[in-house]
Amino acid sequence: MEHESDIYDNPHNGGIVVKRACFCVGVFFTLMVLLNGVSMYKSAMRLEYGRTHDFWVAVLSPVERVSRSSGLFRLREWTEMTLGAWLNKLSKK
Repeated sequence: MEHESDIYDNPHNGGIVVKRACFCVGVFFTLMVLLNGVSMYKSAMRLEYGRTHDFWVAVLSPVERVSRSSGLFRLREWTEMTLGAWLNKLSKK
């Protein structure tokens, strides 16, 4: 009888290894933060003042610094300025 962990960690059972899936999810969220950290912080700054505003600004402040220092936020800004502007023009027609 197979052990339950062998079922989930065996790629021959029609799935992927759990460790590999967790690694891929971690890479995805890391890239999301690096690309969107500055925008997430700007959005938090627009919240109504109060505990919610203070919480999100405090949480996203280090995220914004890491995103800005990596420089990857520029890729999101460029995409927003070029493709976003083009898509908005198409939707106004």
